Amino acid sequence: MVADRRDWTTVSFEEGREALKEWREEHARRSEEVVELWEHVLSRSPSSLADELCTVYEQVCIAALDCSRTDLAHECINALHKRFPGSSRVLRLQAMFYEARGQWKTADDIYEKLITADETNPAYRKRRVAMLLGQGKRLEGIKALVEHLESFITDSEAWLQLSELYLAESDYARAAHAMEEVLLTAPTNSIYLRRLADIRYTQGGQENVEVARAYYEQALKFSPVDLRALYGIVLSCNTLVATARVTPDKKREYMTAAAAALARIQERYESVEPEAANPEEHSNIMEAVRGMEIH
Repeated sequence: MVADRRDWTTVSFEEGREALKEWREEHARRSEEVVELWEHVLSRSPSSLADELCTVYEQVCIAALDCSRTDLAHECINALHKRFPGSSRVLRLQAMFYEARGQWKTADDIYEKLITADETNPAYRKRRVAMLLGQGKRLEGIKALVEHLESFITDSEAWLQLSELYLAESDYARAAHAMEEVLLTAPTNSIYLRRLADIRYTQGGQENVEVARAYYEQALKFSPVDLRALYGIVLSCNTLVATARVTPDKKREYMTAAAAALARIQERYESVEPEAANPEEHSNIMEAVRGMEIH
């Protein structure tokens, strides 16, 4: 949902209450608006929130941390702590509060306590990873993420993040492995297929480029309008044609595939009226497409 620019300071109590509930259900962060609603509307009569009060306190606390309003976050945490002393959810908010203030050691001690108390909850381990990355400790973050995945091997979000971290370290082999784990949970996701193809193409070598071409073609099956996958096929085929060990039959196969992909690219661009985009940009694109060499 696209955020509107409504003035939330003037809404009624019930409107504000319903807005916070709707954003929670939609998992919409909208932090500035949450803080605005709380301070100007809902905080005037928090007891009227009844059973929702603690949920709202948690929502407002996270929003306040997003907005660097540690004063408001501290108020929410204190209110929650009075009602639920020793609660793991409140402790997690406290750790996030210390993170926001740069008190990393204190935050880490709390996360360690939470992990020891509940080793089945992945959220605490992932917060530690986020904390390490927030400090610029990428290698330590990678190590912590690998340890997390040893216990939660099906966490596709963690595998995706690990792949990105390995890419930042130019460790393409491990980045590819992590991306393959992501694909196990979403084998028809064209974006993931193309991302893995990009990694294998970057690794280089005939075998990797062959695999890259296959993934580009698979991505195209699930997303026929994916221009980046089409370009990937052209680049992969042209690279393979130039390989010394390529047989004549394979060379013809690559040339045919590249030509077909180029034809589809050109068809896509020619279907766009020059007036619909910048005419000069359209002309340059068409010239570049026609000039792509097929060996």
